[in-house]
Amino acid sequence: MMTLMFPGQGAQHKGMGSAVFSQFPEQMRQAQEILGYDLAAVCAEGGPKLNDTAYTQPALYTVSALMHMDLVRRSGIRADYVIGHSLGEYNAMLAAGVIDFATGLALVQKRGELMARQNGKGGMFAVLDPDRAVLDAVAAELGGDFSIANDNAPNQVVCAGGTAALETASRQITARQGGKVVPLKVSGAFHTQHMAAAADEFRAFCAKQSYRKPAMPVMSNQSAQPHDGADWPARLSAHLTHPVRWRQSLAYLAAQGPMLFQEVGPGAVLTGLAKANLQS
Repeated sequence: MMTLMFPGQGAQHKGMGSAVFSQFPEQMRQAQEILGYDLAAVCAEGGPKLNDTAYTQPALYTVSALMHMDLVRRSGIRADYVIGHSLGEYNAMLAAGVIDFATGLALVQKRGELMARQNGKGGMFAVLDPDRAVLDAVAAELGGDFSIANDNAPNQVVCAGGTAALETASRQITARQGGKVVPLKVSGAFHTQHMAAAADEFRAFCAKQSYRKPAMPVMSNQSAQPHDGADWPARLSAHLTHPVRWRQSLAYLAAQGPMLFQEVGPGAVLTGLAKANLQS
């Protein structure tokens, strides 16, 4: 069996997509029409604009989508499961036929804009080789303003919270030898309750879109199980305020039988996480 994996924010880099943009003129025309700017130019220039959440999300979605289309056209590959990390879940939905390219782009554009509005209200840091008991204890002490946002692998989690809570948590984790804290260059506490306002508005936007039955199972970051295909607006909005359970998702997939994992999109972050999870 095969699982295709689509990356999320953090995989973007200057020049991404240059090999596929010219191959898909219709999708690039749609992108220009929906976004109102030259996406290829944003990717070519890189820098602060590409790393701005409002631009990063449409850019990554588009590049991963075109790379998947190119892969299918060249190889005829068809996955048994699809999974995306955070933003990448929209590419998984596209690959499974739940949404079309234009709908997905409109969704991630709105998602990026709403999340960008929360800038300055918190942040995130990674913890390498975490002691999960220490993290749980610190989270309990901080009363819900600090939590695990991405459970990526046995040796890596990403935590998020308010600015003051993060500073306290970082000190406490280091003092208690709970793991190595690595600050991340993000300006929001994604996948936490700090995104609640964005989630409410996003649900209303999602409700205006059309969704189809998936052609293959789409893994849910929230449940670490395949989506049941019901009430996509509720699930997509809740995705903003709930953690990405990547470790648990890969454990579910590995339990289905012999599985080949292939990353589709810029970079190789998910390939590394797959190795870390499956070797454990």
